[in-house]
Amino acid sequence: MSRQEMFFNPVMEEVNGVNKMVMPYVKDAERTADPYKFDLDQNGVPLFTDKNIAFVNGMVENDSNYNQTDKDELCKIFEGMFVGNADHRMACIGRAVYEIDNENSTRLTAVGLYKIDDLMKKLNLKPVEMTEPDDDEEKKTIDDGEKKKTITGGVLFTSQIIAGIENLKERLSVGDDRLVFEISHASTTYLNEAHVADANKINFSFATKFCHWTCQYLELGDKYCIYDNVVASVLPYFVDNYASGELASWDCCRMKKIKRGKGGQELVSTIENYKKDDDGYTKYRNLYDAVLEGINKWRSENNQNGEIGYREVDRLIWYYFKGASGKRVKQALASIDY
Repeated sequence: MSRQEMFFNPVMEEVNGVNKMVMPYVKDAERTADPYKFDLDQNGVPLFTDKNIAFVNGMVENDSNYNQTDKDELCKIFEGMFVGNADHRMACIGRAVYEIDNENSTRLTAVGLYKIDDLMKKLNLKPVEMTEPDDDEEKKTIDDGEKKKTITGGVLFTSQIIAGIENLKERLSVGDDRLVFEISHASTTYLNEAHVADANKINFSFATKFCHWTCQYLELGDKYCIYDNVVASVLPYFVDNYASGELASWDCCRMKKIKRGKGGQELVSTIENYKKDDDGYTKYRNLYDAVLEGINKWRSENNQNGEIGYREVDRLIWYYFKGASGKRVKQALASIDY
């Protein structure tokens, strides 16, 4: 029995005049019964089954690499962004920006090729010591065992811009796309308005993660999908297998062939180009929504429990495809009939 027959019984469906495979889940009893193995599709890519999602959630939630700060403390930090006096709110915004940047390695502190110390001197600013998210008059500074933690460079500039955004919580609660653009350009905006540097720093990934996690911790709902280089690099595979309608077209998917060694070719995703567009996040989220809709349609047809959202889809894709020198990404994209 071939791998495709073992895990799948492909059914073809006409989409925009093109026959595409829909994905009815066929259980492989031995693999499905094993809690430490992913349920796979015909190309060896994990399916969005309840088991797979629970498996990844368990791995991430219990991995200290992804839980460097206590969850209760993080809740206080994000709530503190919108309560108390101005100093308290600013301190919490700085902490929130720092924690998201630190846990996701979005390299927010650096601003292009500029030296942070030089920029801080030109702005007459000093690094800000981080404090505990309490309203006590006597603030407790935070250290890493050796020295006090501080907020500086792009983290500080971004925090200042976020603090100045009017109706931030209301805009987050409705999933305002424009917030991603404003926050991703925060360092550039801050430095250009101060006339100290002609910066052009865009941190699209951080902006999506700030909006996503702020909504999560404030229980505003699953309003923002995360942009991550790993997810973006393999998203065309999921567009091809789950999306339908206009957004399943290759123009939207934005892939290209590149030459590799001895005349060979391989497919690579160019979805990262969305970062350069003023409406890039809107385009990216529309594409992601088409995939999410297809995933939930598949789950409904294959006896899975309810719909899932951005968080579950992002985690499963990111966890499976990160690392491995990009080998899994290449294999997934190579399976697309392009």
